[in-house]
Order: sequence, then C-alpha cells, then structure tokens
Amino acid sequence: MLDTAPHWQAMRRNWRMQCVASLILPIAVVWFFHDRQGAYPDVAVPLFIAGLLTLLLTVWRFRHFRRAVIAADTAQDTASAEQAWTQLHHQQLLGLTNAKLPAWVGMLHYVCTLELMPLILLVLASQGAMLLYRPPSARFS
Repeated sequence: MLDTAPHWQAMRRNWRMQCVASLILPIAVVWFFHDRQGAYPDVAVPLFIAGLLTLLLTVWRFRHFRRAVIAADTAQDTASAEQAWTQLHHQQLLGLTNAKLPAWVGMLHYVCTLELMPLILLVLASQGAMLLYRPPSARFS
C-alpha cells in the first residue's frame, strides 16, 4: 500500500514556498524601483487588464489539477499510483505558476508606471488563485 502522507506534505510545502515567493518578489521590486521615474504611464490600464485576464489561465489549469487529484485518489493501491502522484505534483506546480502570472504582470506594471495599488490588487488576485491549488489539510491525518 502506498503511503500518501509524504506526497500531501510535499504538495503542502511546495504550495507554501510558492506563496511566500510570490509575496517576497513584489516587495523586492518595490524596494528596488521605488526611487525611479515611471517610464511608460500610458500602459497602466492595458497592463492591469492583462493581469486580470491571466486569471483565466488559472481557471483553465485548475481543471487539469482537479482531474489529477481524482486520478491520484483512485489509483492509491494500483501499480500506476506513483505515476498518478507524479502527474499531480506536476499539475500543482503548473497551476501555481499560472496563478502567479497576475503578480508578475503587476510587477511589470509597477516598473512601467510606479503605481502601487494595481500591484497590490494583482498580488492579492494571485494569492487568491493560489488557494485553488492548496492541498487539503484533512489529508494529513
């Protein structure tokens, strides 16, 4: 029988590390660029809209993650269990990467315009999207 607790713990650890990284990087960008001039203020609204539209990629990727979770749950005692867990880890990392896209666009927006509020909103949107890929804590017992 395959012990699933280490897999769930690894997924939880990966999720935490990705969340922390997606919060630290915008802080570093603000710290590094805070004393400069905004070079392209005309791209403020299009970049913010592009950042919000990247949330649609997260919704599309979540479908694949959900299917991988179901496949890993159903293949617990079969020979393909390790492959299902590998696929689940892969889908989680792809989903977390897609969920970080709004924050990355927000950092680009900040570099171009030096407006802090859109960066904060896009980072919060990314953190909300990353909640979709959080492994449930009930699986650890």
